[in-house]
Amino acid sequence: MKRWIASVAAAMLIAACPSALDIDKTFAAAPLQLIVDGEAALTPLHPFQDQGIVYVPVRVLTEFYPAVLQWDNKQKLLTIAGDSSSTMIKPGSQLVLYYGSSTALEGKAILRNGRMYIPASALNLISGADFRLDQEQNSVSIISGSVSTTVRTPTEALAAAEDHPEFKIYAALKDKTAYKGYVLEVNGRKHKYDWQTYRDLSHPPELYYADVNQDGQPEAVVILTLGTGTGIVEQEIHVINPQTWQELAVPEAWEAASQLIASSITADGKDMLVSLKLGGALPAQVELRLPDRSDDPSIGGAAGIGTVTYYRVDKGRLKAEVNVTTGFLESIGSLELIYKPAASGKALEPESVTFQAYDEYPATVKKQAAND
Repeated sequence: MKRWIASVAAAMLIAACPSALDIDKTFAAAPLQLIVDGEAALTPLHPFQDQGIVYVPVRVLTEFYPAVLQWDNKQKLLTIAGDSSSTMIKPGSQLVLYYGSSTALEGKAILRNGRMYIPASALNLISGADFRLDQEQNSVSIISGSVSTTVRTPTEALAAAEDHPEFKIYAALKDKTAYKGYVLEVNGRKHKYDWQTYRDLSHPPELYYADVNQDGQPEAVVILTLGTGTGIVEQEIHVINPQTWQELAVPEAWEAASQLIASSITADGKDMLVSLKLGGALPAQVELRLPDRSDDPSIGGAAGIGTVTYYRVDKGRLKAEVNVTTGFLESIGSLELIYKPAASGKALEPESVTFQAYDEYPATVKKQAAND
């Protein structure tokens, strides 16, 4: 009798608890969430798994990639038209036409409720994006590839100020080759700027937090690389008052240096003589001799300034380094420029400039009095 009662009680307990299969069904019934660049996708469609393959709605491509979806109802054919290529997919087929050649996907394209779904792994083929399935969070995350765009502000900053992680800079929008706008964050507050630069992953933005205009309140100093090439580096400087979001006027390094330097290149026997007169707070006269170059037709007139430009913040001062050239972009040394606050308090201006010759171009430097 007791054994019968125990058996009935155990049966009732089992009936009252969901089975492992029921738990799996309950979990599976909760739709996977779709995340793009750290934020919820704009499309209301959800990803799903089929035979172990993760599928995503193909329309999510338009949220981070310059693609246009074209559906041919007669042929039951979807064309994903990009800037320079197109991909053609038929529902029920594992093959796609990509760059004119057939390529096999991880699984067949699926048409569900009038919407096309493709294996998430196909995103990399089409756009360069990657994906990650997070079982614990019940989500599928798409990470934009290097040629993708995004309509959202990425959650990951491009740069943060050293020792001041609350000062960050983000890309507001990007396309294949450029960042189209930036977002500056200071202590949780954000402001957008329309600065546009080439997307060079090897030269990310630099961000400093320093009182470069000496008013007792630190500024946000943003340094952006516009482009690089053989003998050419171009950077852009932005100094922001984080209280008002106003930008201080800062003359470009080559322009600022030109205000403090006069140069000449003249023949001296068989040699060419380069003369630099430096003004500002540290006046000096610099002479460089280029042996046996008097008959070089590419050299003459005046020195060139600024085909290579670097900015930095050092001990609370904004500094720039620009190269000095003769002839056809032949660098002979570099100028270090130091900025100071202008009388208006709303700008920076050049204070001093010094010259450092490269080793192969010995220079003679003669300091001068400020009134010379």
